[in-house]
Amino acid sequence: MSRDAEDEEVLRRAQIKNHYRKLASGQVRSPLRRVEIDGHAHLGSLVAEMAPGITLLCGVSGAGKTQFLRTLARHLRHETSLDGVPHPTAVRLMGQSRHQKSDRSKPVTGDVELAEAKAPCVYVDTARECFDVLAQVSRVPAHELESERATAEKAPRSAWFDQALGSIMGRPYDLVTHQELDRRSPTSGEAPTWFYYELGRHGDTYGPEQMSLGELAACVILRALRGVARGSIVLLDEPENFLSPRARERLLDIIVARAVKMELSVVLASHSPEFAYLLPGTSLRTLERGVGGAAQATISTGAIPAQVSRKLGMAPRVEAVLLVEDRFARLMLEELLRCHLPELAPHLCVQDVRGADTAVTIARVLGPTGPAVAFLGVLDGDTRSEPGRQGEWLEYLPGNHDPEAVVMQMLQTRMGAAAKELGVTEDALGHALEEAHVCNIHDQPAIVSEHTGVDEGRLISFAVRRLRSVPDLRRDTDQLIKRIRTLVTTAP
Repeated sequence: MSRDAEDEEVLRRAQIKNHYRKLASGQVRSPLRRVEIDGHAHLGSLVAEMAPGITLLCGVSGAGKTQFLRTLARHLRHETSLDGVPHPTAVRLMGQSRHQKSDRSKPVTGDVELAEAKAPCVYVDTARECFDVLAQVSRVPAHELESERATAEKAPRSAWFDQALGSIMGRPYDLVTHQELDRRSPTSGEAPTWFYYELGRHGDTYGPEQMSLGELAACVILRALRGVARGSIVLLDEPENFLSPRARERLLDIIVARAVKMELSVVLASHSPEFAYLLPGTSLRTLERGVGGAAQATISTGAIPAQVSRKLGMAPRVEAVLLVEDRFARLMLEELLRCHLPELAPHLCVQDVRGADTAVTIARVLGPTGPAVAFLGVLDGDTRSEPGRQGEWLEYLPGNHDPEAVVMQMLQTRMGAAAKELGVTEDALGHALEEAHVCNIHDQPAIVSEHTGVDEGRLISFAVRRLRSVPDLRRDTDQLIKRIRTLVTTAP
């Protein structure tokens, strides 16, 4: 790769990261904000907040993602059912109308019903459209198809389309174009036209029947995005179909860039973990049906990628590695996570790296790189003021002392409650605390455990669940938990 090409690639990646950063911070103008559906035969009644710019809707097959998108599309297009009778489903799509210049220049005064504001809508069922194109090609005799194409106007070349397809597929094309052709004897509900796509590489030109399904799917999505009007609502049903994981990532980059530039609301129904791991947590939604196949569906907000993977039936992926100084710090942090972040605890790995210096070194090297797995050093509280033990990728256990000292403090100040919960007499616990007091602080919890017969982990659990009763420890605990939550719910 030449130096100019390298510089261009660096600039392109910087622009992509900036687009994702805007999504994460909510700095994207887009129309759709809230969806209300009532009385749907399959979804029941639901209310869902849509994210600025991009909303990723995940769920297992049959959860109702396609039904959700089709319901939105019918409402925005003011469509009736096939027999001409209006749908009984009540739908409201609330947000800001942004497709007219006058709307974009006005100050925001409140949400409007987007169907009444005639917000433009694009709906693409990727697999269905790909197979429809192939079916049309197979139904029309070759000579008749050539005759129809000869009289139909080709879409003008688009540098954006050419570059986008080349980026998704990882190879350059000499020709990328399409034509809109009349559909022969369309059935009720079918569009009167269909699109024929044509590509050229290395001097060879070929149509849909010679394309890979990945090429055809990419062409279908890009054609829809190319012609979309500013301020539109774009509904894409599994746009990742037939694409490799790397091609899916590149497709999402293009969708995000288009959404930011054209002020679109894009709702993606997807099974793709690649999409979930690339988009910020603010864009993720999961759709689930009621228990026992009930019609009632729910759309949940605030998921992290690993939770989405679990909803899709995949093994959850670790989102972050938390580096601690020793075994006791690991036990204490794991208990803090179980107590205060139970929903995220399975996606966090606490690793004992044997020493504060090692934790600091690894955190400084791996933390700022923003890899797929984030790293954070969680040091003992007594290191807060030590030189060289502060930094962006470091946090601290509660307190200003060793974690062993914090646990011992909670046992001593709440001896009666501790004895009752741990199943020992208060005298026995008091004697154990006195025996431990004369020893090194790092050995004291183990000595109490030995004298009372109570596992050390239970001593830590008792102390951790009462940290927030002490103002200073509550402040430190909340700061640590907030930092860890931010680590796994904010895109790099």
